[in-house]
Amino acid sequence: MVNQDFLEKVEPYDKWRSLVFSVCFLHSCVQERRKFGPLGFCIPYEFNNADLEASMLFIDKHMSQCTATNSPYSWNAIQYMVGEVQYGGRITDGLDRELFNAYCTVWLTDSVFQQNYCFNQAVTEFHYHIPDASEHGRFMEYIGKMPGNDTPAIFGLHPNADLTFRLKESSEMIDTLLDIQPKDSGGGGSGKSREEEVKDKLQKDLMPMLPPDYIELEIREKLKITKGPKGLGEPGKMDLVPLNIFLGQELQRFGSILSIVKGTMAAMCDAIDGTISMTPDIVDSINAVFDFRVPRKFQYDPTGAEISWLTASLSGWIKGLLDRYHQLNLWISKCERPPSFWLTGFFNPQGFLTAMKQEVTR
Repeated sequence: MVNQDFLEKVEPYDKWRSLVFSVCFLHSCVQERRKFGPLGFCIPYEFNNADLEASMLFIDKHMSQCTATNSPYSWNAIQYMVGEVQYGGRITDGLDRELFNAYCTVWLTDSVFQQNYCFNQAVTEFHYHIPDASEHGRFMEYIGKMPGNDTPAIFGLHPNADLTFRLKESSEMIDTLLDIQPKDSGGGGSGKSREEEVKDKLQKDLMPMLPPDYIELEIREKLKITKGPKGLGEPGKMDLVPLNIFLGQELQRFGSILSIVKGTMAAMCDAIDGTISMTPDIVDSINAVFDFRVPRKFQYDPTGAEISWLTASLSGWIKGLLDRYHQLNLWISKCERPPSFWLTGFFNPQGFLTAMKQEVTR
């Protein structure tokens, strides 16, 4: 889209070239920021060249009009049209809109006309600046010198964001390698099919290990008599004590996860037997259990949000399930608080600390 003729389209040429480079740099950053997942954008957006072209067209007309009338550029108008209209028309999340407007506020200003304007104010290995050039080839030569792996600082992210991205990328690669392995027949010379092996693994090993379901009515009654701090809460109403409320919430969330696990395992067995339809979700879960990976339904809800702890292997995930059940069951069955707590074994560790603060304060 950008060539030598395009760089000489609007007067004054030097300011036009700086703005073209700045908008292209902005476009590249928001495109690549998506690779960081939720750290980059709350919702991934399909920004494309049409957004870039529309932004260029507006800046072209705005600069031409200001030059003809000898008036200053309206940076508020440029930032609004690029951030709120051209690109912002795709943005639905408030935080993402705020983020994009921050990019426009920093990179679409008078300062881009300074000689060798630098985009990254933080100290990094490579300084991203607008080259002092007029030929298209010089710009391309400078772009070619940019590092292949950009530091997260240029996107406004913490350096640890790159670690998160690399872990996610490695995990996806390993999952892909496992998914493309032959799955037509069982291993070990047992003569069983893949589905039969999965069914045996579920019925003989995994399902017998699962703890029993919680009964909501029993939980409520036990919460009312679970001991709390002296002087806080009346007998028979201890379920109003902050830490007991937290326990009830944890039991509710654990019960929901346990229900999902049991339901998914039962559905896999029924689908293998042919009593229910073999849906894509069940096929994915069977493939995961066959490879001894954690089925996606155990860790994420349909929107992709995390609902449980993340581990690489199914055995580690099941162990985490049993350990969490042991902690919660020990607390609720004895109706008194244990002498110590496994903080990371809670769904909401911050809620535990908040409830503790409330009790101490009261």
